[in-house]
Amino acid sequence: METEQREPVRSTAMMQSFWNVQRHLVRAAHQTAQENGLSLPQFHSLMTMAPRNPITQKELAAHTHLPKSTLSQSIEGLVQSGWVIRETNPDNRREVVLTLSKQGETFITDIKQQEAGMQQQLEQVLDQIDPIVFEQMLETHAQIADGLKNILSPGNGGCADD
Repeated sequence: METEQREPVRSTAMMQSFWNVQRHLVRAAHQTAQENGLSLPQFHSLMTMAPRNPITQKELAAHTHLPKSTLSQSIEGLVQSGWVIRETNPDNRREVVLTLSKQGETFITDIKQQEAGMQQQLEQVLDQIDPIVFEQMLETHAQIADGLKNILSPGNGGCADD
């Protein structure tokens, strides 16, 4: 009987914890984006592109989960700013390849090094967590994500590409 009552409390506590962290991460990302003259989708796109450079627009969409129109507008702004180069794949004319320009790579490096920026603020918080606890947390998050992925049926929830 105790287990029946405990399980919903644990799941609710976990969801509230994740939502609370997510809310603060989004606020920090929004602040960093604004301080650098970016929209939140542009910031998200750049930070997603950086470790995967170059990346197809389809792959970027799968990683960011942004609606197609939002992603297209975001990319257009980044291209116009000179931070991203957009090219058609010569081997597949339907595929658009996105590459960070040298200016874009420098811009991302600058954003990551800003003292008041999201990356540096998050690093300061994470520095206070024991490295072993941090690794356990990442493993636990992966276990939760994998478990939920296996439970959820494809097509429900909009994140089937993860």
